[in-house]
Parts: sequence; structure tokens; C-alpha cells
Amino acid sequence: MRAIFQITGIIVAAWLLIIAEAYVFFGVIIPLAPRIHEIGLFTLLAALKIGLTLGLGVLWFVVIGFLTQLYVKSKLGRRTPTSSS
Repeated sequence: MRAIFQITGIIVAAWLLIIAEAYVFFGVIIPLAPRIHEIGLFTLLAALKIGLTLGLGVLWFVVIGFLTQLYVKSKLGRRTPTSSS
């Protein structure tokens, strides 16, 4: 039963990360003026927007990887040793 709550926690955390990433992307990164297509692709602001977007994606994968690793460790730690004979 505990495993169900752990998996549910990982799923909830993933959805919260998706919602937070969407908010940061659409509420913070995109409104940074001026727009990329108005100033050209290779400007400092364009690079900043692209870098922030990539950073959000990397952060998402790191957090999900960390939560998955915690789940796996908790599953391995709860195993009861069995006798091989």
C-alpha cells in the first residue's frame, strides 16, 4: 500500500512541475521584451530565453530522476532478506 502512495507522490510531483514550468515559461520567459523574432535569433536576450527554457527542462528531469531514485531506494531498503538454503 505504501508503494501506491509513493508512486502517486511522484505523479503528483511531476504534474506540479509541469504546471510550474508552464507558468514560468509563459508568465516569465516569454514576456521578456522584446520578442525573439523582432530582435533576431543571435542576441543576448534570445540566448537568455533559450537558456532559461532548456534549464527548466533539465530541472524537470533532475527532480523526476531524484524522486524515482528515492522510490527505488525505498523499495530496495524494505526488502526482507531471505535464506538461500
